[in-house]
Amino acid sequence: MLKRADWSDRVAILGVGLGTLAAYLPWYGYSATTTQVSVNGFRASIMGDLFFLAIAATALLVLMRHGLIADVLGGRVSDRAARLAIAGVAAVAVLIQLVLIATGGRSASGGMLCAVAAVAALCAAGWMRGVDVEPRRTVREMLGEGLPQ
Repeated sequence: MLKRADWSDRVAILGVGLGTLAAYLPWYGYSATTTQVSVNGFRASIMGDLFFLAIAATALLVLMRHGLIADVLGGRVSDRAARLAIAGVAAVAVLIQLVLIATGGRSASGGMLCAVAAVAALCAAGWMRGVDVEPRRTVREMLGEGLPQ
């Protein structure tokens, strides 16, 4: 699959790998009485779950693009728009989680840094994807399609 993948797919795969790793690494830590508690992406809040779902959706987009699973988008949404929308959701989830960490007086850990790197990779993959452009047609060609022969 990697031989058929262009650079946007490779960067997206890198982002998926970093995001999956980030979900399991500790995002922040805090002290509770006499113990130190560290929280990963799944226990952080709903934002950690949303981040993981965005990572999974990116993986599904790459698999759909290469024909390994059924394409449920069916051309209704361009690949670039879908990737940028998913990257936006992941970025908002990480940003909100960073704000929650900062306002709670907690200390961010390496998992949050990895999540930020994954979001950067997803944004770069969406930007690198390129615009899907159809060839321009004249009005006569478009009207001619609907007329009976």
